Amino acid sequence: METKMKIIERVERGEHTVDVAHSYNINSSTISMILNNKDKIMEHVKSAVQVMLTIILKKCGKVMEEMEKLLSEWMQDQHQHRVPLSIMLIQEKVKRLYEDLKKKHGEESEGTSFNVSHGWFHRFKVEPTFTM
Repeated sequence: METKMKIIERVERGEHTVDVAHSYNINSSTISMILNNKDKIMEHVKSAVQVMLTIILKKCGKVMEEMEKLLSEWMQDQHQHRVPLSIMLIQEKVKRLYEDLKKKHGEESEGTSFNVSHGWFHRFKVEPTFTM
């Protein structure tokens, strides 16, 4: 599918089908067939991308959900013990929790990354999980 998409892109950019066929070492009739089925190919690629995004989000979501739960519990514990918390301290804890959970979930969360930004912290803080 990836090759077919590249062929479609090259022809749409204005390359001659003969030149594209020659570069892939295939017949011009194959290029024509790919172009005739362009809509089906595009739909297939679109649905495959959506499935992959769903899988990635679900895998990442498990790690994030568990990390946020553990962070909330840790913050509540720190608050009960009157330990002052700074954003930097919380961000460091988040990084450690996230990396530990990625290892725990292994292959399931491979390739996912997480940026502990001030925006993420603000969204986390306003959710009902924890109030500061």
